[in-house]
Amino acid sequence: MSYLPEKRSGALARALAKKMLAEGEHPISHRREADRDDPSQALDDERSFASLVQAALSRTSRAADERAAAPALLAELLALPLLERETAVVVDPRYQTYALASYTLERCEKAAATYDPALARELARLARGIAMHADPLACGGSAALADLEAYSLGMEGNSLRVAGELREAFQTFMEARQVQDRGGADPDLGARLDFAEASLRRDLRQFGAAHHLLDRAGKIFQSLKDRNQMARTIINRANVYIVQGEFAQAASTLQGALEFSCEPSLALMVRHNLIDILAKSGRAPEASRLFEESRDLYMQSSDPLTTSRRLWVEGIIARELGEDLSLAENRLTQAIDRLTTSGYGLDAAIAALDLVAVYAARGEAAKVLETASNLVQLFEARNIQPEALAALTMVYKAAQKETVSLSLIAQITELVRASQVLGRSAS
Repeated sequence: MSYLPEKRSGALARALAKKMLAEGEHPISHRREADRDDPSQALDDERSFASLVQAALSRTSRAADERAAAPALLAELLALPLLERETAVVVDPRYQTYALASYTLERCEKAAATYDPALARELARLARGIAMHADPLACGGSAALADLEAYSLGMEGNSLRVAGELREAFQTFMEARQVQDRGGADPDLGARLDFAEASLRRDLRQFGAAHHLLDRAGKIFQSLKDRNQMARTIINRANVYIVQGEFAQAASTLQGALEFSCEPSLALMVRHNLIDILAKSGRAPEASRLFEESRDLYMQSSDPLTTSRRLWVEGIIARELGEDLSLAENRLTQAIDRLTTSGYGLDAAIAALDLVAVYAARGEAAKVLETASNLVQLFEARNIQPEALAALTMVYKAAQKETVSLSLIAQITELVRASQVLGRSAS
C-alpha cells in the first residue's frame, strides 16, 4: 500500500512541531498563563502552530537534501589531507550535519565488514568529529548527537579490535559508554554499540559479558523488526560459543537461523559458519550436504574473501571425508594463494595448517616438513603466542622424524586459532 508523500511529510512535520513545542521552541511557550486561557488568543495560537508546522516541513526537506549530498561531501573530505580535513569539519557548516556523520558511519561499517580496519578507524574518527560540530537543533537534539558520537567511538573501538589492539579498543568502548550517558534517544544505535562491544568481550574471553550484550542488542533489534541485525546477532553469538569451545551449541544456534529471512550475504554467512563448524567437529557428511545446498548462494558472491572461504571449507570437507585428498589439496592451495594475494596473511597461514593435515594423512613427510618450516618462520615474524609457536615447532620436529599424526595437527591448529585472541590481549 502506498502513501502520498505530502501526507507522510505532513505527519512528520506535525510530530516535529510537537517536539519543538515540548523543547520550548514555540513562541507561545513563553506566553503568560493568563494569555493561554484567553479564548481571543486561539486564532494566534493556530497561526503560530501552522507556522511551526511549516518550519518542521522545511527541516524535513533540509534533512533529505543533506542526506542526498552526503556521499559527495564525504568524498570531498576524504580527498583532503588529514589536517585540512579536520579543519574543514570545524569551520565549514556543509560538513556539520547529522546526515553526513550517519553516512560516514555506514561507510565505516562496510570497511569493517571487508576487514579494512585502518579505513574503518579513519571513518569512525571523522564521523565523531562531524557529530561533535553538528547543530543539535537541526537534528533532533543533543541526545541524538550523543548517540551518534558514542556509536562513532564504538566503531573506532571495533576497528582497533579487528587490528588486534584490544587494550586500546577496550578504552575506546569505555569512552563510548561515557558519551552514551548523554544520549539514549536512538535505541538502534545503542543496540549496535552493544553488538560491537560483544565482539570485543568475546576476544577478551569475557563470555558472560558478551552473551549479555548480545541478549540486550537482540531484544532491541527484534522490537525494531531489523532482521538483518538480528541475523548478525545470531552469527556473533555462535562465534562466542566457538571461542568457548562449545561447538555443538554453536552449530545448534546457526541451524536455528538457516531459514531466517535476511539479506543474501548474511544468509550465506550463517550457512558458511555452520558448514565450517560441522566439518571440523566430526560431522563432515552433514557439512558436505549443506555445502552442496549452498553452492548457488556461494556463487552469487564473487568477492575475494567469500571465494577464498568457499575453497577453504570445501578443502576441509574433502579432507575430513577422506575420499579425495587430492581435491582437498587443490582447494586448500587455491584458498591459501587467494588469501595471501588479498592481504589476509594470518588466515592464509591457518589454512596452511589445514593443508599440513592433508599431507600428514597422505604420509607425505617432506611436504609436512616444508610447510611447517615456512609456518614457523611466518609466526615468529608475527610474534604469535609462545605456546602456539612452541606447538607448531613440535609439528616441524615431528615431521623431521616422520611421526606427524592428524591428531597432533588438529591440536596445533586449535592452539594457533586460540592464539589469535590471546596474542591480541597481550598486545
